[in-house]
Amino acid sequence: MKSIAKKTFWAAYDNLGGLILLNLTWSILSLPWAMVGYALVILGATAPGWELFIASFLAFEIVLFSPPTLLLFAAGMRWAAGEAVQFKILFAEVRKLAFRGQVLGLIFFFTSLLLLINLYFYRQIGGWAGLILGCTMVWFIVALLLMSPYVYPLLIFRQGDLWDTLSQSFLLMVDNIKLSIGLFLAIIITLLIGAISVAGLFCGLFAILVLMVCICFRELLPKYTGQQLREQTPRKWRELIRPWEV
Repeated sequence: MKSIAKKTFWAAYDNLGGLILLNLTWSILSLPWAMVGYALVILGATAPGWELFIASFLAFEIVLFSPPTLLLFAAGMRWAAGEAVQFKILFAEVRKLAFRGQVLGLIFFFTSLLLLINLYFYRQIGGWAGLILGCTMVWFIVALLLMSPYVYPLLIFRQGDLWDTLSQSFLLMVDNIKLSIGLFLAIIITLLIGAISVAGLFCGLFAILVLMVCICFRELLPKYTGQQLREQTPRKWRELIRPWEV
């Protein structure tokens, strides 16, 4: 994770203007999904207990698994490879994948909803049976969360069908479980920082988070494709102080 964090820093440094612009674009394009999520949270707030947590969790999924987020991932994959991003080409690429991206989002939404409802139901049962079944649902939810960062990078990289994308995401998660856990924790921490700062989440922080996921995904490619990544020139922290000397 240390090398991924360093590569993310330099990629963000090199493309900071584009990241901020794209993050602002994402914020505007995501408004319809955000309004649906907000309505869901308001609905959950009218009921006591777990309902608000479930509604908030699902609202996040609605916004994060959407075509505007796919746009961020398409740019992130290019920046992670050291390529330039042309917005006209980017929008054309995402337009071809938008439907599959949205369907994947709906699959995650309804799967999460089903698991959370089952968890709530088994919690009401109580006893050993309720505990065992409830813990099983928790593990399913954890697996779903850990595989989720790989879904959009795989869709963009392979441009496969829904089953191919989901199955490969699951296999990547299982085969790289330590990295998946570390990546998920980094995502949670970044989102929490963004939620506290509010403006940061919409002015570049979320795009940087997506960039980190894309870089992490690219680091796994040689393991499965056999193709070595293009070597990058080592960067020094002195560039931050004296960039003209590079």
